[in-house]
Amino acid sequence: MPRRYIDFISAYCDSWCERCAFTQRCSHFAVQSALGMCDGDVERAMELAIGPPRVPGKAPPKKLLERMAEVLGDQEPSAQELERVGREIAERRDRIRRVRVAEASMDYAVAARRWFGEHKGIEDHPDPAVREAIETIGRDAYLIHIKIMRALDGRDENPDGMWFEKSAVQSDWNGSAKVALLSIQRSEPAWRAVATAIRDEAGSVLAGCLAALHEEMNREFPRAMEFRRPGFDDRSVPS
Repeated sequence: MPRRYIDFISAYCDSWCERCAFTQRCSHFAVQSALGMCDGDVERAMELAIGPPRVPGKAPPKKLLERMAEVLGDQEPSAQELERVGREIAERRDRIRRVRVAEASMDYAVAARRWFGEHKGIEDHPDPAVREAIETIGRDAYLIHIKIMRALDGRDENPDGMWFEKSAVQSDWNGSAKVALLSIQRSEPAWRAVATAIRDEAGSVLAGCLAALHEEMNREFPRAMEFRRPGFDDRSVPS
């Protein structure tokens, strides 16, 4: 029976596999599961999870790396090309780090981690609602920054989207921005719930930081929420 993975579903998720209804449709989840079965052997895990099935009576298919080599060919970039690409990447990295949402999301990530360092054991709070909020905040704390940086990097490199993407709205960078926005939207009320439950002013301040970041992201990526994430937003995907 052929595997029915949803293309690129893992590119626009929060990697919270324990709460995801699409793990059986996700090649990334399949590979991660296979890694444990293959003692960390990446090539074997990929073959097990997404490689072609073995056909009884026929020669085994070529290994994944062999098939990739055939597709890519023997072309290798020159030293000058590698230097030029490296320079472009470094310049882009420096450029996007100065964007306001990049700085704000990094400041938030650092502040959130410091808060956790000052509230050790908060994960074991007796109130299940507080534990739920803390788990959400902890999962999103650095993810928000990562997704924002990916969105900024992709937009800087391909402002109109990649050639194979349907439109600028359905660009990878808009998808990444949407994941960041969704995480912000669930972490802000989580902070407010925690702040109220334990009477912590810092929690309210961090919630305010996320509210401000949300406004900035809406200005920076005004159409991000229109992005249709494979599987999650596209109900036409066959089951």
